[in-house]
Amino acid sequence: MGYQESFLYIEPQWKFEKLIRTYEKAEQTGYYRVAGAEPRSVVILKQPLGNIPAGKRLLWVCGDRGFHSVGGVFGGEWKSRAKIRVIPIEEVLDPDDRRLEGIDLDSAAPSENAYMRRYSVENYAHRMRAGLAR
Repeated sequence: MGYQESFLYIEPQWKFEKLIRTYEKAEQTGYYRVAGAEPRSVVILKQPLGNIPAGKRLLWVCGDRGFHSVGGVFGGEWKSRAKIRVIPIEEVLDPDDRRLEGIDLDSAAPSENAYMRRYSVENYAHRMRAGLAR
C-alpha cells in the first residue's frame, strides 16, 4: 500500500464527461469516505505530456496505491468499454517539475500555466452541468 497520484486518461475523449458523472455517482453514495483513492482534479493539457497530445483532459486521482484502478477509483460504478489508462504521476512529472508552477492542486479555484489548466473535480462537474466545460 502507500500514497499514489495518477492520471486517468480516457479514449475516446468524448467519454470524459462519463468519468465525471461516474465520480459524482460514487461521491453521492459515500464511496470516497471509505475508499482509498479519489478524483481530485481535472487537468486540460495546453501542451503534450508524454504521448498525450495537447487539448486532452485527464482526471488526477490521489490516494491509496491499491485503489488506482478504474474499479478502485469508481467503486464498481464504471460501466463502459472505453479505454482508460492509469498513468502514475511520477512517470510523467517530477515533484518540482516546472510544468506544475502556478498550479494549485489544493484549491477549489481553477489555476493554469503555460502547460495545463487545472480545475477541482467538483468545480469541473459544476461547469459541465452548466454547459461551460468543453
